[in-house]
Amino acid sequence: MMANLVLAAFIIKSAVSAQMDYAKSTLGGTVSIQADMETIRETQKSELSEGNDPREMFKSMSRPSVSVETANKIISTHTDYIRDYSYVVSASANANNLETVETKGFSGKGNNFPGMNFPDELSSDSSDASLDADITIAGFNAYAYIDGVENETITLKDGTYFDEDATDSALISYEFSELNSLKVGDEFTLKNVYSETEITLTVIGIYDTSESRADANIIYMNTSTAAKFLSASDYNDGNYSVENVKFYMLNSDNAEEFVEKINADFSELSENNLKVTVDTSEYDNISSSIESVSSFADTILIIVIIASIIIITLIVTINVKDRRYEIGVLMSLGADKKNVIGQIATELLLVGTFGFLLASVTGTALAGVLSDHILETQVASSAEQSEKNFGRPGAGVGNMPGGSSNNSRKNQASKTTDMPEMPNSPSDLLKNRNETNVELDLNAKPEDYLLLFLTGYLVIILALILPSVSIMRYQPKEILAGKE
Repeated sequence: MMANLVLAAFIIKSAVSAQMDYAKSTLGGTVSIQADMETIRETQKSELSEGNDPREMFKSMSRPSVSVETANKIISTHTDYIRDYSYVVSASANANNLETVETKGFSGKGNNFPGMNFPDELSSDSSDASLDADITIAGFNAYAYIDGVENETITLKDGTYFDEDATDSALISYEFSELNSLKVGDEFTLKNVYSETEITLTVIGIYDTSESRADANIIYMNTSTAAKFLSASDYNDGNYSVENVKFYMLNSDNAEEFVEKINADFSELSENNLKVTVDTSEYDNISSSIESVSSFADTILIIVIIASIIIITLIVTINVKDRRYEIGVLMSLGADKKNVIGQIATELLLVGTFGFLLASVTGTALAGVLSDHILETQVASSAEQSEKNFGRPGAGVGNMPGGSSNNSRKNQASKTTDMPEMPNSPSDLLKNRNETNVELDLNAKPEDYLLLFLTGYLVIILALILPSVSIMRYQPKEILAGKE
């Protein structure tokens, strides 16, 4: 009984260790590149103190952003740290022979891009506000990272989601599709507001939103497609700016090290008033719960060991009292007290060894049941999370979506526009190594059995202390006289 309980405690601790590793891999934390507002504020204060016109200052100031080349280079050179990534491209377009939805609270001029949390005083380099645009282009590298999808206010009503390989594919709102009689698989064209270039898109899905003030004229697509709607200067020969850059870590323990490497290798980020920040709040929240299970296992182990020492001590004490006359006879024939204690110890160790061997068999079966239960729970949780995050390993479990070749992507990009070829996506560098399914081997390991035997023998030795003191006080003459 003692051995089974001790082995169970060791198995629980092994399970906790495995779960901690799993949590670190699935909730590895997020590293973001964002505007260094503290530095920007200091610069603003300095310019204001020099007598600069605040209106002109804010009008000419542009928000700091990261080039897609820099973001992709960080991904390609640090694949040992990153499981997935996300970034955003915002643009505007004109509906080409299409009706737009009149949405209360929105101007319908293409300036209602969702998910941008930059301060109002930091304006974009592009002059979208002065353009006659009626469609908002929201470019994400994957559908899973749309804000509305993450907070579950956007759902797919029909069709499928996009990723970085879904070039020239778009998600349109249910209202927009009904107004223009569009369905999944249909093609429609939008105009670049700068060059008047017509860009043909295919409806890959139709989304619905539960937000009461949502702009139904937002069209979602991947970043390479959204970049086609930028001005020539903003497109910058394929090195366009991306915003809300996030890297999803393989392991939360490596987040700070990853930040140090980014700062060392890409010093231009700080020069452009950008900073790299770490968010491991999800892992921190769940780790406290997992650690409580570890504490529970420690408590079980301590209680079992103490209880075992007490119980075995009582059993040995009763056994010694029952064999008092036998011990007196042995002593009267010249047996040393240490030999008598050694005989009892040998008997206990033999019985204990047999008990530990039995526990190893039953304990393995117990570990198997425990393993199956935890694995079933984990697989169900992983499947649910993967479904919610549409196969994106950065937020759940699975491989990076993709598989289309670069040539295919280039052909699609050149099909409807003479824009330069899109830069290669870094997904190919990650897709073969971003499997986050963790094999949780929760069966008792050799070291668990070794600890079981060591703990068991230690308990037996401690349990012999009190009975041994009693034997050392025995006098053969008094024992035999008492027997008579």
